[in-house]
Amino acid sequence: MNKYKRLGKNTFLVFIGNTGSKLIALVMLPFYTSWLSVEDYGVTDIINVYVSFLVSIVSCCIAESIFIFPKGQKVEKQKQYFSSGIVFVLQAFFVSFLLFGTVDVVSSMYGFSNSFTNYLWLIYGLMVATLLQQFLQQFTRSIDKMIVYGMAGIVLTLLTAICSFVLIPLEGVLGYVLSLILANLFTGVYSFLFSGSYKYCSLASVNNECCREMLQYSVPLIPNGVMWWLVNALNRPVMETYVGLHGIGLFAVANKFPGIISMIFTIFVSSWQISVLEEYGKDGYGSFYNKIFRGVVLILLVLLVIVTFISKWLVSFFTSLDYLDAWIYIPVLTLGVFFSCVSGLAGSTFSAVRKSRYFFYSSVYGGLSSIVFNFLLIPLWGIWGAVLSVVLSFMVMSVSRVAYSWTYVKLTHIPRLLLMLLLTCIYIVSACLTGSANSLVAVFITIGLLLLLNCDLLHLLKRKIIRRYIMK
Repeated sequence: MNKYKRLGKNTFLVFIGNTGSKLIALVMLPFYTSWLSVEDYGVTDIINVYVSFLVSIVSCCIAESIFIFPKGQKVEKQKQYFSSGIVFVLQAFFVSFLLFGTVDVVSSMYGFSNSFTNYLWLIYGLMVATLLQQFLQQFTRSIDKMIVYGMAGIVLTLLTAICSFVLIPLEGVLGYVLSLILANLFTGVYSFLFSGSYKYCSLASVNNECCREMLQYSVPLIPNGVMWWLVNALNRPVMETYVGLHGIGLFAVANKFPGIISMIFTIFVSSWQISVLEEYGKDGYGSFYNKIFRGVVLILLVLLVIVTFISKWLVSFFTSLDYLDAWIYIPVLTLGVFFSCVSGLAGSTFSAVRKSRYFFYSSVYGGLSSIVFNFLLIPLWGIWGAVLSVVLSFMVMSVSRVAYSWTYVKLTHIPRLLLMLLLTCIYIVSACLTGSANSLVAVFITIGLLLLLNCDLLHLLKRKIIRRYIMK
């Protein structure tokens, strides 16, 4: 299959598999904000923040390996990888259970209390359910059960919605977390049964060497996961100290909308990673990489402008009046998402060459930047400090990843890419300074200039479409 066509097909199937679980948080936002106060919504956000951190630590990021290593192997080898991975995950659950119990006892003895200790076992339950679901769904992708992979996203979406409608009105924050736990557990079971993954599960196939091989790849990703958490989420515990749960609630709502772009891009990267693994080292890879890179950057920047333009409308439509002040943070947060996406795009090369240490190196720069910026800016500027910290930390990370990937594939058209970014920044900053993002003229001018800077790329795309569909 043509490499572009395969990328498109994989993107579509991965989109189906991931979009539901990501999009449900936005679709359900009016329901969540009508039943949860700003403070309660802040609690749910910080619970998710702790879970995202712990999943990487507890699992040693083995879900990343269970996609890469079984792919293209013989069935017996796939059984060894899957069975060994399952045993490791179960052991991780047991060890973490003991550690959580220790934290519970110690915090009770010394009277230590915060959002983590108050919701300790809910965090543990959601961590277990999330990790299990991710591991099983990633394996279905590795063995090319893409239809099941896609359907799993739909199942997760429907179950989350149903459980939320039943439990949140009854139990509030507790109902929110329980709905996520139940939805993830049942989705994991669905992936396990309908993909036929149970056929790959055998105690006789447990192989320490296979487990060691996967961990050698995934363990260096732990610091990467931690650093991403520092960039994405360290601001929540710091904000809890300086601005309270109300501030976290506003920040969480504002972050949801730029998160749409991040969600779409994460889905693309999942399929882009497949194409990079298949195409790296072949003739024309550099040209292929740069065309996709510039095209994706163009799409991202146009999306940033559009999200900024409709930011106030988004908040008023999806939330109650208590959350309306959150709109002002959306334009700048979109810049953070852009740099995050560039990091993911450049980092795909590291998977192809199996140099996971570059994930670590670049993430260290981002993580250290996040620590400095969060503790420096949040005490000074509150929520705005958290917003600026996200942007600056992701910018540092994206620059470092582009630099590291340069050894394997050189990026072209850099002056043009920087000019595109500058134009978008001018629009976003002006929207924040004027307190209004609703200038339609400014939107058309910005998008028009972005398209003009990429007329050669658009002309090439037009020729391909004509050649394929009109002159066929």
